Amino acid sequence: MALVIDLFLAVLLISAIGYGMILNRRIVALRRDQANLERLANSFHEATKRAETSVEKLKKAAQSSSEILSEGIDTATQIREDLNFLIDRGDKLGDRLEGSVRSREEALTPNKNAKKPEKALNSQELRDGVQVKKNIDSLSPQPRGSATSFDAEMLGNKIVKSEVERELIKALRAVR
Repeated sequence: MALVIDLFLAVLLISAIGYGMILNRRIVALRRDQANLERLANSFHEATKRAETSVEKLKKAAQSSSEILSEGIDTATQIREDLNFLIDRGDKLGDRLEGSVRSREEALTPNKNAKKPEKALNSQELRDGVQVKKNIDSLSPQPRGSATSFDAEMLGNKIVKSEVERELIKALRAVR
């Protein structure tokens, strides 16, 4: 019986040694994989840092672009307001010029059925009106592009122009 117990213990020892060898191989593989896992974790950490710096740079670039765009919008708004002012002023000046020309024409051609001018003209304005009428009669339209135009200063129109108006006129002439 002692022999059976010894044999049984020998089989158990052999199986324990075999199981220990298998377990040793798995532990070695696990340690090797652990080193790979550490390298993978380090590379993931580096990639995360690079992504964070890229996001910060992207935020700064977006903020800079936003500021530039905001300045452009402010400038465009100011230019739009200037153009609206110039359009209103041009409309008023055009209406005034049209009324002045009509009233001077009516003053030069006596017509009893004609309406009275909107404002009374003094003698200087009447002389200017005669001069304007002569200048208008002597001028012929000069084609520019597809439209005809007269030189306002040749008509005796002395308009004081602001810097913005001069720039607008220059830009319009450049377009023609």
